[in-house]
Formats: sequence, structure tokens, C-alpha cells
Amino acid sequence: MADAVERRMYRRYDLSIEVQVKPRKRVATPVRTVTRDISAHGVYFDFPEKTEPGSELEFELNLPRELAGGKLVRIRCRGVIVRVDPSGELGTSRVAATIENYEFVRPD
Repeated sequence: MADAVERRMYRRYDLSIEVQVKPRKRVATPVRTVTRDISAHGVYFDFPEKTEPGSELEFELNLPRELAGGKLVRIRCRGVIVRVDPSGELGTSRVAATIENYEFVRPD
């Protein structure tokens, strides 16, 4: 069996940080979850709601202070779901999404 070819263009970081996710097509309360990994152009996280590839979403990440020079850094992103994997846990999926655009949010 041949080895799988790595197709990712950007390095992935195994980083578990809090993320609030909200689908864009419906009015919904953001869902709090954690990332499984992240790159410059994408994120992979657990998600307890049914969703489909191609769906647009918004999400906010709070960078750990140790990665942000001791400061609170919050990033608001918009993206598109590119893959949904079953997680093995009842009612939960693992979602891979692109980061189409982002903005830094000033603390309140």
C-alpha cells in the first residue's frame, strides 16, 4: 500500500483553543467548542450540530496569552466548511473549514 501524499499547502498546528462557531444561514446561538488543529487558512474542530460541506460559518478564536505576548487577542473569522467527519461520539462531527477572511477584535 502506497503512503498517502500530503496535500496541505500550509502547516497545521495541533492547537486546542476555544472557538465559538455560528452557521451564517440561520439565526443561532454560537456553539462553544475547541479546535483540534489550525493553520493559516483553515481550522478543524468538533461540532455538535448537523452541518454540510459548502455551508458558510462565522467563528471567533481567543488566542492563548502565551502565543500573543501576554495579551488577550480575539480573531473573528468567516469560512466555508470543506469536510465533515464523524467523530465517533454520538451527535458530534469533526469539521474542517477554510478561513476566508478574518479581523482582529478589540477587547470590550
